[in-house]
Amino acid sequence: MAIKFNVDLSGSSTRMLKVEMSIPLKKGIKEKISMPVWAPGSYLVRDFSRHISNIYALNGRITQLDKASWEISSEDDVVKVGYEVYCDELSVQTSYADDSLVIINGSSVFFYVEGRKEEEYRVIFSNKAKGEPISGLPMEGEEFVAENYDTLADSPFMYGNIKVLKFKVSGKEHFISYYGKMLKPEENVLDDFRKIVIEEEKIFGELPYKKYIFMIVLVTDDLGGGLEHKNSTLIISNEHRLFNEFEYKLFLSTVSHEFFHTWNVKRIRPKELGPFDYTKEVYTDLLWFSEGFTSYYEWLVLLRAGIVTEKEYVDHIIEMINYYNFQPGHKKRSASSSSFNTWIKLYKPDGDLINNYISYYLKGELIAFAINNEIIKDTGFNKSLDDVFKSLYNDFKGDGKGISFSELLKKVSDISSPRVSKILERLVNKTENEKFCDQLKELGYEIHFSYTDGRNIPRGFTGMVLQNSNGKIMIRYVLEDSPAFKSGILAGDEIVAVNNERFSEFFMRDFSKEMKQVKIEDLKEIKPDEKVKIHIFRRNTLKEFEMIAEEEPMWLTANKKEDTEILKKLVSG
Repeated sequence: MAIKFNVDLSGSSTRMLKVEMSIPLKKGIKEKISMPVWAPGSYLVRDFSRHISNIYALNGRITQLDKASWEISSEDDVVKVGYEVYCDELSVQTSYADDSLVIINGSSVFFYVEGRKEEEYRVIFSNKAKGEPISGLPMEGEEFVAENYDTLADSPFMYGNIKVLKFKVSGKEHFISYYGKMLKPEENVLDDFRKIVIEEEKIFGELPYKKYIFMIVLVTDDLGGGLEHKNSTLIISNEHRLFNEFEYKLFLSTVSHEFFHTWNVKRIRPKELGPFDYTKEVYTDLLWFSEGFTSYYEWLVLLRAGIVTEKEYVDHIIEMINYYNFQPGHKKRSASSSSFNTWIKLYKPDGDLINNYISYYLKGELIAFAINNEIIKDTGFNKSLDDVFKSLYNDFKGDGKGISFSELLKKVSDISSPRVSKILERLVNKTENEKFCDQLKELGYEIHFSYTDGRNIPRGFTGMVLQNSNGKIMIRYVLEDSPAFKSGILAGDEIVAVNNERFSEFFMRDFSKEMKQVKIEDLKEIKPDEKVKIHIFRRNTLKEFEMIAEEEPMWLTANKKEDTEILKKLVSG
């Protein structure tokens, strides 16, 4: 008999889901049920049990053991446990409910029975008023069937005012199930999603599922994100991003990224990431590969699909190199260390993060860019990073196991040469400043460095990264050894004036076209070596700081010079 859940949707308008769990028991045996503390794919302890209330046994006894576990017993063959889950966080890792939309991520709603995660788990929904819930799980009658708990946790549900678009690739059904306004012609969206699926299938050789569901939540809030699953993905975006052509391409880059995870992470995974231990942090030093290499392919796939131009692709790489060089943390934190420490760094940023950490997404993407070029060169333009992924996927189909770094290095060596695997090992484990810009030359681009807006004359710069928080300009980071850092300005200060002039958006600019959430100072009227007076509020106390401005950073730019064999192979795969 399967372990079953009945989810009552009648309280969704109050954000409350009522759940009844039925567990087959051996008479007189006590069982332990637990709620995960994290969601696979998102490396942060979230303590999902904090949303559980009113838990009780309908026909037995239940005792809480710790923050996420309960002991149950009953004289019956099946014990039923009832509980309520408050669902108020609309994100791709959590669960949400209102009168028009319900999103269920399994690890935040469903318990598992300790020692029985490999048994079958089933879910049925009651009091449905808005059609049928959607999930990548197969169905028997009205029951969604998961072969084990890991599969249930990996299969989100979507319910409410949902529209569904369909397309086929290689005879397999793909569904775009979306909530909100699709401010883009549906035929265009279908065509672009289809192109992404086709290009990624070419890399790996097959689509490893019976059907695939893109769950898209389009809202007016400033929300975003995506989370991968074995035969589905959940993506949240501001609906207006689809109206602007470039923002729509950024949205498609998220689609490309999460779909690439169908293979890289959900099949080709670090050994530590499966079977899952849901009770605590699970450490791996390979997230630069799982996430960073996926980030690299998200744009490369769009280029191959004809969704972005070569210029847009190269501009993206340039922006990533510039952001990497801008952050002092890239000189201190290796890619492997960045991966291992994600539990306390990436998802829990403090005011010094930019100075002592570098994202494994970013560093991994640039490592992938460099390694792909090296593989192409080393094999006489016959092979690429695609061949590494295809071989890793074929290995997985054979043994179903995860990989280690040493196994990955051997695979790269076998596909190309020991020389390339040694470069990869150095890039991953060392922190010296790799000149990723030189890799652009391999694509036939001439590189240059200039100041903001292509000027030859620099403006003044004090080293502040800023953010607009409810109308207040807050200092998010202060670059170490910068004038602002040396003067005593701190992250968390509110900046109110520069040289006795009210500080406003005029003195800020987006870091780049793509990363608009990163704001840096733009002191247009101040030259290097000039005195700068800055007023800030710190805990409602006005403070004044004086410093001498330095030169603003120089930014990498590049011009196309010629087509190269590496570029041709990059585009063709």
